[in-house]
Amino acid sequence: MTTQPNNIAHSAIIDQAIDWHMQQSTMTTADWQAFILWLEADPAHAAAFDRVALDDSYVAQRPDLLPPPVRATVLRPPRSRWLWVAGGGGALAASVAVALLVMPALRGGDGFTTITTQPGERRDLALDDGTRIELSGGSRLRVQDGKARLAMLDAGEATFHVRHDARNPFTVQSGGLTLRDMGTVFNVLRSGPQLDVQVAEGAVMFQPGRQAMLLTPGAALAVREDVHRLTLTRVAVESVGGWRQGRLSFAGQPLERLAEAVHRLYGVTMVLDAGLSARPFTGMVSFSGIAAKDIPHIASLVGAKWRHDGEHWFLTRPEVAPPANIGAGTADAGSPGSARRHN
Repeated sequence: MTTQPNNIAHSAIIDQAIDWHMQQSTMTTADWQAFILWLEADPAHAAAFDRVALDDSYVAQRPDLLPPPVRATVLRPPRSRWLWVAGGGGALAASVAVALLVMPALRGGDGFTTITTQPGERRDLALDDGTRIELSGGSRLRVQDGKARLAMLDAGEATFHVRHDARNPFTVQSGGLTLRDMGTVFNVLRSGPQLDVQVAEGAVMFQPGRQAMLLTPGAALAVREDVHRLTLTRVAVESVGGWRQGRLSFAGQPLERLAEAVHRLYGVTMVLDAGLSARPFTGMVSFSGIAAKDIPHIASLVGAKWRHDGEHWFLTRPEVAPPANIGAGTADAGSPGSARRHN
């Protein structure tokens, strides 16, 4: 039959995926490089590896059941104390050009150079090894001096363009979590106990070592350190680090995350009432670069009233009395941006 060669080829790919899966805990840097090349050689390789890894995890938890079909991805859940949460979703955004600032850094006496940005400020950093880092507003980054390739993101958001060196990989630490570059462009956001990582090019190793998880282009990992929970979704690679072009994409995240992003970008504070703060929001917002245009538009997207008082913008549900009678208005229907909202 004409399908037999295809079946044989598929079986061979599955066998290869099983071999790679069994080697994960003992693989060297060279092995990981070979693994990435194997994944990128054929989309069927990534699909096969995903099926093997996720099915294995499922069977480990429920050996009495067969695993259900899963959608192709090239990531596997860690075998540790982390709680794995399945996720899905995409993000598409239009570009709005945003200027970047180049600023000097502060060299400390602890072997690290500290770079901070105020809310609404951005910096473009060029390291001696050829790596480039774009730092959003309200961020704090520490870069180790000398030949060691280590950066520590204490707060805020940064997009890393790393020059890969297999003998001396670039490492990013945030809280108790570690990311290791494998030839990569990726975005990292630290907000309280949550770390978000999205990969645009190459690959990133999350928690290298026994708990290693490989993130490849389009991977979006959200980690809550306080409750040891990981959530994996997929995004369009062109949306990674979208804050640099004035665009933000969300998939079921609480509105308070949007308010935090607005504060980093504009340096103004969006005050949400209790009913709005936790409301899930899905969609894309494009920014004009003018807070007075964009925040009223955001209010219209989420069905809220807005009030403006200095550096504070108050968003309330229509049934909630506003905190002040200042700057009242309605959203401009022609304001830039588009989104969907979930009430």
